[in-house]
Amino acid sequence: MEEGTSKAIPLRRARGARVPAVQARRWVDGFRAGARLALTPPRQLWLASLGGTALTVRGAHAAWSRLVEEGAAAEAWLRGLSTRTTSDAEP
Repeated sequence: MEEGTSKAIPLRRARGARVPAVQARRWVDGFRAGARLALTPPRQLWLASLGGTALTVRGAHAAWSRLVEEGAAAEAWLRGLSTRTTSDAEP
């Protein structure tokens, strides 16, 4: 019988362990907590903004590549036009 009671979980705290004193909440603390909650953006919004930024960069890169292709095509067309007019004027 004594073996079972000696292995039981102690219900009292160890000597010297102190419970921290609970500080009284002021009305300002509740106001600050509410303001902090309202002003900090949620984590999902922050993560979504990262995805939006990546899509914006990808779209800008694609648009820039398309503009460079169009410029190269226009330059080739103008060079072809200028060589035709030069060769037509010489004979």
